[in-house]
Amino acid sequence: MSRIADLVARGVRITVGEPAGAGSHEISAETFEASSPRALARYDIPADIPDLAAVYEEAQVPAPTRGYGVDKMAEILESKRLAALPREVRVAAVLASLDAAGVTIAQVVRDAALREKALEGFVAAKRREADALKQRNDARVSTIRQETDAFVGEKNREIETLRRASDGASSAFSQLQLRKRQEAQRLREVLSHFVGDAANPIPAGASDSAPRNDTGGRPGQ
Repeated sequence: MSRIADLVARGVRITVGEPAGAGSHEISAETFEASSPRALARYDIPADIPDLAAVYEEAQVPAPTRGYGVDKMAEILESKRLAALPREVRVAAVLASLDAAGVTIAQVVRDAALREKALEGFVAAKRREADALKQRNDARVSTIRQETDAFVGEKNREIETLRRASDGASSAFSQLQLRKRQEAQRLREVLSHFVGDAANPIPAGASDSAPRNDTGGRPGQ
C-alpha cells in the first residue's frame, strides 16, 4: 500500500481545492484502490537507473488518462508562461486544463499514488537484492579468507622447509670444506716426506709444519 493510500485507509481526508473559491472535494479511498501497479519480486533495471520512468514502465503503471497525469500537471505549473503568476492562478490554470481534457483531479491523484506504489515496490525489491548480494559476498569473502589463510600457512611451511634445507646444505658444505682442508693437509704432509714443496702436487694449506727438503729433492738425496 502506498503512503497516500495508507493515510486514506487510516481515516485521513484528502481534499483538492477548486479555483477562485469554488470549494473543495474529497478524494475517496476507492480512488487509490481502483488499480495498482504490477507487483514484481525483482526488477531487471538497476537501482541507479537515472530515469524513474523505466520503473513505472516495468511495473506497468497505466498511462494517465488522456496524458494528463501528475507529470503533465507539473509541466503546466512550471511552464514559463505561468512561473511568475501567483500560486492560485497557476493551480486554476492546471484545473482548467484538466477540465478541458475531461480529466478529474482524482484521476491525477491516482496516477501519483500508483507511481509512488511502484517506487515502493522497486525500492523493496532492490533492498532484497542488495541484502542477498551482501549475504553471498560475505560468504564468499569468508571462504576466500579461509583459503588465503590455508594458502599462506602452506607456503610458510614450504618456506620454512626450504630455509632448513638451505641451512642444512650450507652447514654440510662448510663441513665438507673443513674436511677437504684437513684431507689436503694430510695428503701434503704424507707426500712431504718424499718430495719437496715444488714437486708436491697438493697445494700448501694449513700445514706449515710438514718436513721440508731444502734441496727440493727427496729426503736423503
